[in-house]
Amino acid sequence: MAGTKMRPVHQRVRAGEYDVDIRTYGGGADHVVLVHGIGASGRYFSRLVEELARTSTVHTLEMPGFGSTPRPDGSLGMADFAAVNCEALRAAGIGPAQWVGHSMGCQVVTEMALQAPELVTSVVLLGPTINRGERHAVLQGLRLAQDCLRESAAVNWIVFTDYLRAGPLWYLRTLPKMVRHPLEERIGKVLAPVTLVRGARDPIVPARWLQELAAARPGAVAVELPGQPHVCMFTEPARTAELLREAALAR
Repeated sequence: MAGTKMRPVHQRVRAGEYDVDIRTYGGGADHVVLVHGIGASGRYFSRLVEELARTSTVHTLEMPGFGSTPRPDGSLGMADFAAVNCEALRAAGIGPAQWVGHSMGCQVVTEMALQAPELVTSVVLLGPTINRGERHAVLQGLRLAQDCLRESAAVNWIVFTDYLRAGPLWYLRTLPKMVRHPLEERIGKVLAPVTLVRGARDPIVPARWLQELAAARPGAVAVELPGQPHVCMFTEPARTAELLREAALAR
């Protein structure tokens, strides 16, 4: 994994007709599962993994078509990715665990928590998409470009090269499913404790959207990281890890 010297235990898990790559770090009693966003991979979790693996067992998932996994022939929606992930976690014997999503991964993790509540102890959503007020692919593209100007060169390099690995066709097949997914309607049904996190400089996830999600899920904790952009777990890994540990205690 880029940015970390730890050697993961890597396994490719077959879930139905799809493959999920799982990389495991650390050896603590508590388990954390990290789910990436559209076009991305487990690589941009590297600095967060370093923090978490000191005390926990950390698993990064790479969903079908992203990172090192083969691209499927058809397209998958958020609930489809969730079903594949849950099946892969069961097959790998991972869980119960804290589930953490970033960007589109927040939508997937929410669906996972609805499909397999017995496998999740707490849910943390980092930079949750899609802002209901800008549910349009072109607007999301503009926000992504705006965020790139606020990210570090290291983050932009990781994300750009991951997008190339996924390829434009798979990205464009997935994008409409992501944009149409109503997270604000789904999050209120999650039974596990929920923590919502955004970077204060994240143009993709405005503060009002985070508050709307918090209102949709009574009891959810909403946190803003000062000065951070969308990929806050890379730019502020220590504080993000602290938030995850606090969320784990909430259960």
